[in-house]
Amino acid sequence: MNDQHIEPELSVGEIMKLYLSHWRMFVFFTAVLFAISIVVYAIKIPYVATTSIIFNDSQNSPVQAFSAQFFGLSKSVQESKKGSSLLSKHIEYLKTREFFEAVLAKIPERGESTAITLEERQGFVILKEKYLDHLNEAPENKIIFLQKLDKWTRAQLDADFEIKISAATPSRPVSLFLVNTVTEVADDLLKKREMHEISRVEDFMKTQKADADEKLMAVGKELASLQTKDGSILPLVSKDKIGDYVSDLLVRGNEIKLKMAENKKLIEYLNKGRSAGSDSTMYGVGGKVEALKIENSLLSDKLSQIQYSIDRVKAESKQLPFQAQMAEDLKKKSELEFTRYKELSTALAKLEAQKLSIGSRFEVLEAARWETTLPQIGLMSLALLSILLSQFMGSLIIYFRYLWNPNVVIAQASRNLVIFDNHSMDPRVIIENSKIKFSVKQSKNEFLTGPSSELNQ
Repeated sequence: MNDQHIEPELSVGEIMKLYLSHWRMFVFFTAVLFAISIVVYAIKIPYVATTSIIFNDSQNSPVQAFSAQFFGLSKSVQESKKGSSLLSKHIEYLKTREFFEAVLAKIPERGESTAITLEERQGFVILKEKYLDHLNEAPENKIIFLQKLDKWTRAQLDADFEIKISAATPSRPVSLFLVNTVTEVADDLLKKREMHEISRVEDFMKTQKADADEKLMAVGKELASLQTKDGSILPLVSKDKIGDYVSDLLVRGNEIKLKMAENKKLIEYLNKGRSAGSDSTMYGVGGKVEALKIENSLLSDKLSQIQYSIDRVKAESKQLPFQAQMAEDLKKKSELEFTRYKELSTALAKLEAQKLSIGSRFEVLEAARWETTLPQIGLMSLALLSILLSQFMGSLIIYFRYLWNPNVVIAQASRNLVIFDNHSMDPRVIIENSKIKFSVKQSKNEFLTGPSSELNQ
């Protein structure tokens, strides 16, 4: 009917009675949706196997603490937090094609191992029959399988020091086998990647250390050659030392001259009144005179040597500043090379500690197990979802069939009803029409002419 009329508002009890009177419809919807859920559960819902790789640091590993404290490793690299660049880099690597190709190469090797469980072997057989045996038939088969590996597996940060790895496939054995294989490959490759980076740094430092050692030896030899050169007065580079050395030479020369003068006087004294050949030169006065002459001859040679040393010092003292500067530069260069050599040796020791820490940095505490490999969405969850959807669909049907009627105005809202009068120009009607909360359809016979006339009056 198109006649509009006012009915009382439905109470909560009346609405509940309306719902209960249609319980068969709700049961039907629930049964149908639950049957659909079972089909989806059996065909589409994947099985998810999950495991994790623990990232050890100085707070949860004694080896890492030893490496960090004893060798003073960088804390920013050693202790990576959630969302840090280091762990994020590792997770991004676990999404690369290089990683999935390594997983593909590992699948046959691990599948033939005797260490895996029967369930995992069953998963390997499924992968082998469905994918691996057909990889060489067409070039695109390998790409398709790598894309499936990327789609099936997922790596993410689950905690501050934990990389969570999961595999979701339609087959429970495949999920179990695949996640353990991916975890094993990830653990091995992450260690190798960090070890490779450390090895590159180590090779560079070893090259620098060998270069520093070679330069240190060359500088040492050059400095030793400069300081130990025959006739070099470089060890006496200090002015005070040179002055003391020259003064000592002069004193020794004067002493020799005095001694020679005394011997000469003594010879002259002994020769007084002595005729030539009066006594032997082997003993007596002749022997004494001969001994004094021999002594003067030796002293004369010493005096010549002292004078030569004095002349040499005077001659070389002109080049002494240049030689001293060369020696000083060589000493500084030697100190720099030694400092460099020492720092490189310390850095290499730290790298050895870093290698030790990398060996235990990544750890798989427990592999995925058969009993923990479960569907992504449980059957109970699907049942609850079916009940909710059946309630929603039944409520919509009840509303549109019984409660929603454009020709019915509830009594509570009738006082807010303003009737349209399209032919009236009364400002009051226009103002009231702007406040309309809902409209009532006009009938073909325009039965509202009476009320609008009353409003216009």
